[in-house]
Amino acid sequence: MTRLRRCAMAGIIIVSAAMVLASPAGAAGGEKRKQGRKAKKADSLRVWPGPEIVVTGKRFRSPVEECARSVSVLGRRRVRGSHANSSTDLAGRCPGVFVHRTGRFGRSDVCIRGLGSRGRRSLVLVGGRPETMALYGCTITHSFLLHDVERIEVVRGPSSVLYGSGAIGGVMNIIPRAVGPGLDLEMRGGGGSNGTGVATGRLAWGGERFYAAASADRRVSDGHVEHSGYRGYDVIGRAGALLSPSLRFEIGGKFFDGYKEEPLRSTDDPATIARTWNDYERGSAEASLAGQAGEIDVEARWYRNFGEHRFDDGWHSRDRTDGLAVHLCGRPVDGLEVGGGADLRLLWGESLGAPVGEWEKRDGGIFATAEYRPAAAVILSGGLRLHADQYAGRELCPSAGIVLHAGGSTVFRASVARGFRVPQLNELFMFPVSNPDLEAERVWNVEAGVRRSFGDLLAVDLSVFRMTGDGFVDLAPNPDAPPLFRFDNVGEVFFTGIEASADAQWRGLLSGGLSLSLLDTDGRTRGRPGVTAGAWIAVEHERGTARLEGRRIDEYYAGDDETLPIDAWTVLDLDVGIPVSGGAVFWVGVDNLAGERCDVFVDLPSGQAGLYRMPGRTFVAGLRWSGPGR
Repeated sequence: MTRLRRCAMAGIIIVSAAMVLASPAGAAGGEKRKQGRKAKKADSLRVWPGPEIVVTGKRFRSPVEECARSVSVLGRRRVRGSHANSSTDLAGRCPGVFVHRTGRFGRSDVCIRGLGSRGRRSLVLVGGRPETMALYGCTITHSFLLHDVERIEVVRGPSSVLYGSGAIGGVMNIIPRAVGPGLDLEMRGGGGSNGTGVATGRLAWGGERFYAAASADRRVSDGHVEHSGYRGYDVIGRAGALLSPSLRFEIGGKFFDGYKEEPLRSTDDPATIARTWNDYERGSAEASLAGQAGEIDVEARWYRNFGEHRFDDGWHSRDRTDGLAVHLCGRPVDGLEVGGGADLRLLWGESLGAPVGEWEKRDGGIFATAEYRPAAAVILSGGLRLHADQYAGRELCPSAGIVLHAGGSTVFRASVARGFRVPQLNELFMFPVSNPDLEAERVWNVEAGVRRSFGDLLAVDLSVFRMTGDGFVDLAPNPDAPPLFRFDNVGEVFFTGIEASADAQWRGLLSGGLSLSLLDTDGRTRGRPGVTAGAWIAVEHERGTARLEGRRIDEYYAGDDETLPIDAWTVLDLDVGIPVSGGAVFWVGVDNLAGERCDVFVDLPSGQAGLYRMPGRTFVAGLRWSGPGR
């Protein structure tokens, strides 16, 4: 039986079960259980005290149950309790998300529903601000550390109507930590296997009208194999002022410097000497104005992303992106919410080594969205973007969705969306294989899903999708040789998948979850696992916390058409926190608890694509202290 048939059968079974649970009998049973739980003692802790609010799926605050898109959220407790090295690494716990890594430190490239390409086809945002390199359109993923993160939201599937180019696989939005009233001081330090050292500090203060926060993170490691060392630091600062009770002005900045040695591939001759390294410096500055003007929600943002990169092969470049974005949202009549906005970008970069040159381009778009509630249980939504790129021309990008509250805490959703990615400077101009006549890559995504909550104890979610696309940029024979090959719009995708998850909690003490992702890529199997499964269980008590998490990767190949199979692997990770005194917590993190061998395929440039050995059993431990304002 093919994987596609297995996906279809699993989808039918799970959807049928959800429909049974949504029936009047199931709803009545759920209501009886809810009434019984309400009669319990007042000190019973709730898992979901109210609807979980997200911002990424619609670009304004909304309960996750009202989103027609598939959304995953990693909240503050999940972020705080993890010893992961980056936000992108932690996002790999979400259904439909796989992270390509060469080790525990360094790159952790996000791939959503099989589309990633080193961050070029799955967009990473920081507080709504796009984070991409102007020359390549990629994301320096290991620059997104966790010391100033409130939560992580992942929207699976194309989101180009709201976020423009690059969001064809999905969007990962890293939400910065909020600044509360008073003084907040937090420090964390530790060390462990392979000469690993971690030091983090954060200081924040909030008054009646002004607030400010600053944080820093320093990490070093000798690496788990020869020539895999890492050293990096990250500094973030922001400050804001309340101009009125409904209007806030904020400025912020960030600087990251990370040096990473890339080890040999696990299939290389052990006698080969590894020499590959990269040194990334990335920074950003932004200013934003957000709030309400009458009955309209307003957000305006100016930002600059910049960087300087050096590689072992002599590559040395600088790049800069200047952007301006405005978003408005209003409610002209009951039951109708309309929004819209515009964004502009100027991308510039230069190479100081071969090939020497300087390039730039402009793009931007306008978009409009609407959400209508013809009845209390029905939400209809739609959107449209007109995007213009200096070289690729215009793109018209629509989306539509429906959410149906079927009663008994069951919500059905369906959506259709178009996504696109305009070609980058390196694909247009920089190298002999570049092609200034490239067009945009395009995909269509159709999906349906269901979410079911069983009171305070359990929530399950299921998504089934079909994604088709063409015009993907890849190397192809050059009819005007030399060179023999050049970039061209030749790639196609026909992806089908199922994503399922379940999260449960009992009395705030014991929690757990399961996730399963099945992906059929119609032969484009290179580096895209067909089966990704996860499970976790956590205990939280005043005497300490513990979390055990496992991930299973199967049907995994280093070549297309299911060639060059990679051994399936299972990894168990453990996080433990034990309160000491005075706000201090002793924490321990163990990766690959069972010491299982596992390899990850990473599509690196310059002939370095291949399998990379992940660390065996490693640990890190230290102290975390939070001041009285925490």
